[in-house]
Amino acid sequence: MRTLEWLMVVLSIPAVAWTLFARRAGPLWIRLATILAVLLLPIHAWLEGAHWQMAPIYLAILLLLFALILKRPASITSVIFGSIAAMLIVAGLAICYTLPMFHLPKPTGPYPVGTRTMYFIDPSRQEMHPHTPPGNREVVTQLWYPSAFAEGKHAMYRQWKECDPRSTYQAVLKTDSLQDAPVANGSFPVILFNPAWRGFKNRSTYIMQELASHGFIVIGVGHPYNASVLELHDGSVADGRNQVDLGNFDSKPFMNAEQRIDLANSEIRIQTDDDKFLLNQLEILNQSSSSPFFQRLDLTHVGSFGHSIGGSVSAELADEDPRVLSAVILDGVLDGPVAETGLPKPLFRIKANLQGLLPGSENSPNPGIRVRAQMGKLGEAALANSFQRFGGYNVVIDGIGHENFDDKGFFTPFSRVSGVGPLPVPRASTIINAYIVAFFKQTLKNQPQQLLTSEKPPFPEVLRLQIWPPAGASAMSSAAPSPSSH
Repeated sequence: MRTLEWLMVVLSIPAVAWTLFARRAGPLWIRLATILAVLLLPIHAWLEGAHWQMAPIYLAILLLLFALILKRPASITSVIFGSIAAMLIVAGLAICYTLPMFHLPKPTGPYPVGTRTMYFIDPSRQEMHPHTPPGNREVVTQLWYPSAFAEGKHAMYRQWKECDPRSTYQAVLKTDSLQDAPVANGSFPVILFNPAWRGFKNRSTYIMQELASHGFIVIGVGHPYNASVLELHDGSVADGRNQVDLGNFDSKPFMNAEQRIDLANSEIRIQTDDDKFLLNQLEILNQSSSSPFFQRLDLTHVGSFGHSIGGSVSAELADEDPRVLSAVILDGVLDGPVAETGLPKPLFRIKANLQGLLPGSENSPNPGIRVRAQMGKLGEAALANSFQRFGGYNVVIDGIGHENFDDKGFFTPFSRVSGVGPLPVPRASTIINAYIVAFFKQTLKNQPQQLLTSEKPPFPEVLRLQIWPPAGASAMSSAAPSPSSH
């Protein structure tokens, strides 16, 4: 809870005690405290943003004001009002704890961070997802970048139209990024981010802000009709929640491994073309004097990263587009055409150790488990083949789950709900950020990073750091051509 929210609760407690236990009219200071709590309501709504988790507390404050107006201490009416108010306050506190107005880790780099949303329409492609309105393909982006200013209006975590009723609070939740701030002087390497299946463009904001603070321009790509909900340039909403959930292996009708691979490859094709189109548009922005990114985009040093299937998209983009020099896969494997050929560029996979599958699951009598294991085995084999042929890095982190690579771990303290591992979320985020920043500094800024070569990683939670030397390079350890493992 935020400052004014706590203050309203504290100011309400004396009035609750008075309604339940007092034998005389409320003293002036209790009435003033309650009136102050009421007056803080619009101030809180204006400065902090009202949200539904606080609704029970808002109602409790109004009930207490009414009880004080009645001036009937210890009466049945007063006790009823006080009891209801007390229960509402407790309920509000419990809800605010379960779904808090969370704080993402503060960026650690030397630059303040700006952000803005931009829309691009591809005149050469039609929308090709089934059951969607006809028209040209649109790509929605959110950019995070080094800001010229350290002060300004803070951006909200999420756009209002992209929230469902439960997540509306995220539209009034401030981040550390400054909305539409001017870009700092200089030309900065560009990194594209592709979210997981049904993910949204800012789902890994904690990583975006960290990269931007270290001198990168990071672009979260919203892929319409695969993203869960995405606001388009005209204010309409592309709703992808009705599409098949590739990550639900018990979905009906049942899909076998071949059908799921075909579906994944189809989406990888669409999203890779989205990214290539976007890079073309960024070149135009970089050359336009009216653009906020005029001569700020270093498109000779481009990287890509993605979560889950977004990692496969990022690797495919790096394989197909010579502008992309390196790629990171966050808890994913290789799917799509690049799975057959491997990626002849620097490739880094960061993996959670909590996969939830037992050895031999590809022979499980449960068809969902069996298909999941089969697909995972194929993807891991493709990734291993790429590492062996062209080199790369693989890090396995203990105590984290699939959702540690997005912001979901900050949404609630209950890991069973968020899908993160037992490692404290801030700690997991620190480790993930350290490796991503190090990799892109090394591959896009030509700054060698000891973290990627250290025989003893500084994080005890890192179970393995495996390094495959690039094709034709001398071995980095006596274990070559097998990976070195630290």
